[in-house]
Amino acid sequence: MLTHMQAEDRSSTPYLRERYGLSRNHRKRWLLPAVLFLLVGGGWLIWSASHYAEPEVSTQILTFKTINSTSISIRYTAFFRTSTKAHQCVLIASDYQAITVGQITDTIPAGSHSSLRTILIPTRAPASAASIDHCSLAP
Repeated sequence: MLTHMQAEDRSSTPYLRERYGLSRNHRKRWLLPAVLFLLVGGGWLIWSASHYAEPEVSTQILTFKTINSTSISIRYTAFFRTSTKAHQCVLIASDYQAITVGQITDTIPAGSHSSLRTILIPTRAPASAASIDHCSLAP
């Protein structure tokens, strides 16, 4: 047997659901945009993670050593995703104030996925550090 309050709740439920926007179809309207967002966003996330996890060229400086006041030696490794083409790395020598005092472009021939290089960079003033500016495919 229903009490008066329970009977009143049952009779006013459709009115309250309509008044506050709690329709039965309301729950499913977000499903299509959510699935589309999941597919597009998830696909992009997987692509970007796999693409940037293994870049085209990755480098690491092992050592650098000042030879004299007009040259510095740098030893570095370069790893390539594409070994069928030649690559170029721009190497920079800088002084104690981080001013560039020398620069050279090292061309690495095609044929290997990794390369260990030791290069001498000529400088116009005494250098205290050497770095790799960037590496890219050779033109």
